[in-house]
Amino acid sequence: MRKVKQTLFLGLVIVLVMGFALPGCAPKAAPAEKTTPPPPAVPIKIGIVLPMTGANAKFGEMERDSIMIAYNKFGVKEIGGRPINFIIEDERGDPSIAKSAVEKLVGVDNVDLIVGGYSSACTVTIAAAANDLAVPLIITTGSKDDITMAGYQWVFSGPRVPASHYADAMWDFLDKVFVPGGVKTVALYYEMTDWGTSSAKALRPKFEKRGIKLVYDSPYDSKATDFKPMLSKVKAANPDMIMAVSYLTDAGLLARQAAELRVNVKAYMGQAGGYTMPEFLELAGDNVNYIFTTTNWSPVVAWKGELAGVKWINKEYYDAYVATYKAEPDYHGSQAFAGWQVALDALLRANATGKPINRENIKEVLKGTKLMTTLGLIEHKEWTDEMGHHYYNQSLPPTYVIQWLKKAQQVVWPLAGKSGDYVFPVPKYEER
Repeated sequence: MRKVKQTLFLGLVIVLVMGFALPGCAPKAAPAEKTTPPPPAVPIKIGIVLPMTGANAKFGEMERDSIMIAYNKFGVKEIGGRPINFIIEDERGDPSIAKSAVEKLVGVDNVDLIVGGYSSACTVTIAAAANDLAVPLIITTGSKDDITMAGYQWVFSGPRVPASHYADAMWDFLDKVFVPGGVKTVALYYEMTDWGTSSAKALRPKFEKRGIKLVYDSPYDSKATDFKPMLSKVKAANPDMIMAVSYLTDAGLLARQAAELRVNVKAYMGQAGGYTMPEFLELAGDNVNYIFTTTNWSPVVAWKGELAGVKWINKEYYDAYVATYKAEPDYHGSQAFAGWQVALDALLRANATGKPINRENIKEVLKGTKLMTTLGLIEHKEWTDEMGHHYYNQSLPPTYVIQWLKKAQQVVWPLAGKSGDYVFPVPKYEER
C-alpha cells in the first residue's frame, strides 16, 4: 500500500513539473521594469551678436568665422557633459536691433553667455541690455571708452582696446620719429558715430601735449561717397600729418580721393578700423602705399600659450583663417578668436569650481580672467588711466604701428616687433 502511495505521489510531481514545462502552461514571468532614458543634457548656450548684413557685414563675418576657428582649434565641444551650442543674431549695424537681439537671446533662447559687439554704437546698447538682463557679455571689438566706464558688473572687455588707447603705440612713434622729423601740424577727421567721436576726444589733448597744432578738426559721415570738399579744406590747411578715424569703405575712398587731390603730407595715419583690413587694398589700390595705421594685432607677433590642453601660437590663427576662407584676417578677427579663448577659459574654470555653469558663476570667474591670447595678456581689472578714464573689467592689450609698403602691411613700431622698416617722410604723390 505504501508503495502505491509513493508511486502516486511521484506521478503527481512529474505531472506538475511537466505541466509547468509545457508551452503556455508556465506561470507568467513578472514584467521587466521599464527603464527611462536620462533626459538629454541641457546645452551651454552661447549667443553671438554681430553685424552679418549691412555696411559692416565684412567685419561681422570675419569675427563670426574667427570664433568658429577658435572653437575648432581647441576642440572642446562639451563641458560637464553639456554640449556647447551657438546662437547667432544679426544686429545689422543698428543699435536698436542689437538691443532686441540681446533681449531675444536672454528671454527666448536662455543663453548662458554672450560674445560680440563690433561697432561702438551697437556695443553701447548690447552692453546696457546685457547688464540689465544679468547675462555676462564678452566684448570683441566695440571700443567706446564709456562702455566699460559705466560700472557694469556683467560686461567684460575681453580683447577689446578702449578707443582712447588705440593709438598708444603711435604716441611713442610720434615722439621718436614724427616730431623729430618735423611734424608740427595735423589735420584730424573722423567718422561721426561713437567710435570716431570718442577717438577724436582722446586724440586732441595728446596732440596738444606734444605741441602739434590741429589745423583741421572735423567729423564726417562714413556713408558719404564724395569726400573731396572736405579733403580740399584739408589741403588748404597744409598739415604735416593727417590723422583719420575711418571704417572700411570710407577709408578706401578717402585714400583714393586724397591721392587724386594731391593732399601731400609727411605722414597719413589711420587709427585702425578700415585701414587694417585686407580689403582696404582692394578699395584704395596703389594708394594704400605709405599709409600708416595703428593696429591691435599682427600675425607676426609671437604670442603663444596653452588652453584646454592645446598649445597654440599666434600665427596659427592667421594660417587657419587663410586656409579656410582664402582671405586674410585683420585685428578684428583676432579679437574674436581671443574672445572665444576668454569665453572657453571662463567656462572651464566655472566647471572646475564644482558649481553649475550658469550666468552668475560665469560672471564670477570672468572677474578673475588672466589669460594669454592672440591679443596678448587679457586681464579683467578696475583701473584709471592718465586721462582720468575709470574702467571696470577692462584689460589693455598692446598696440602696434603698421605701414602699407609695396601693397603689404609691415609692423614698423615698436622696433622690437618690426617686420619692416618705416618710410618717413613719405614721398609726394607726384613722385611715386
